[in-house]
Amino acid sequence: MIEYKIGGPLKQFTALEKTRAVADFLSTRMVRALESNDAVELHYLLATLDDYHGYLWRYYQILEKTQAPVREAASD
Repeated sequence: MIEYKIGGPLKQFTALEKTRAVADFLSTRMVRALESNDAVELHYLLATLDDYHGYLWRYYQILEKTQAPVREAASD
């Protein structure tokens, strides 16, 4: 399994790495945690999903800030 790393620079490459890691861990660790009713593991995995969500939200905000002027200029 690809290891999910908390945090990281707000770059496209890091966002792609995080997405691959989350997809892998959802298909393996999350399924096992749910099947085994492991509350501790599920709590850890939910915290990891929360980090992923927060990271992608911050990444989106940077994209929005840099691309908004381009979209506004194109619509004029």
